[in-house]
Amino acid sequence: MRRGDWAHDPEAIRAAAVDTIIRVAVLVGLGVPACTIYRRCRDGGPWTLMAPATVRLGTGTATRRQLARAALLYAGEQAALTGLDGARAHRLRRGDLPESVHLLIPAEIKVQSVPGIRVERTHRMPPVRERDGLPVAPMERCLVDAARCMSSRSDVAAILTEPVQRRMLLPTTLQVEVEAASSRGSALPRAVLGAITAGARSVAEVDFHDWWFTHPELARVTILFNVRLTSDAIFLGIADGFLPELGLVLPIDSVEQHFMTPGQVEETERQHRAYRAAGLHVYGIRPSRMRSDSSGLRRDVLDAIAVAERLPTPNVLWTPDLPRAV
Repeated sequence: MRRGDWAHDPEAIRAAAVDTIIRVAVLVGLGVPACTIYRRCRDGGPWTLMAPATVRLGTGTATRRQLARAALLYAGEQAALTGLDGARAHRLRRGDLPESVHLLIPAEIKVQSVPGIRVERTHRMPPVRERDGLPVAPMERCLVDAARCMSSRSDVAAILTEPVQRRMLLPTTLQVEVEAASSRGSALPRAVLGAITAGARSVAEVDFHDWWFTHPELARVTILFNVRLTSDAIFLGIADGFLPELGLVLPIDSVEQHFMTPGQVEETERQHRAYRAAGLHVYGIRPSRMRSDSSGLRRDVLDAIAVAERLPTPNVLWTPDLPRAV
């Protein structure tokens, strides 16, 4: 292969790439013949064809960022990351990345999906923001777009509860986005958001919310989720589940939220002592029992309610952990 002048200045080519990703048109502009580009992308060559007319200046396994960059270069300047790749750019952690990078482009642009790149043309193109050097849709759009592609309720709950739990989004913001989104694939996110709007802040709490309301004798009892409890102006803790008419606290004792670190264990124990000192009755819920021993858990919760009914109702005030829709 005869090498042209471009081969004597490889740094100029690398400087023109972003994350080692470059368009074929840019390489041609730098003097690399198109036939040479595609030849170098063949098996055994030093470059990789990532998407139509989109090249990585290297071989081996591409990083997820390189995949995202290649997808964006392929789709054009008006494209934006969405889905879980966009959520990662917003510093969210939950959810397994799908095989394909998900992009949004304006409906009038004619770009097709290819293997590894899902291109969604939309009449509702969001404002694009730069996050981690990438053009990204707003956080709520990324999450709802990802959730609409999922079939597991737990997976949807994991990604939608994270930003609410971390005080990055209000539930109402996600609710507005779901209402505006395409109806295709929106049933599951809508159902999960019902629990989140009611106060659930984790997968285990969403599961408990659903479990509670499947039992008619429990559904008749007023229950609040994730409320701040105070007694005589002293903060007691945030109760995962609280029955205000009975003074019964139902902590959801998930490992992730209560027993992952020594600090979590210490805080959980402190809250339980504070609740009992204020006269509240406490019964901890192990999330695994909702699946493995649902009927036994139901009996135990009804027993805890019966005990709480016989105790004096303590003078405890509650407020939501976050503003909630009326």
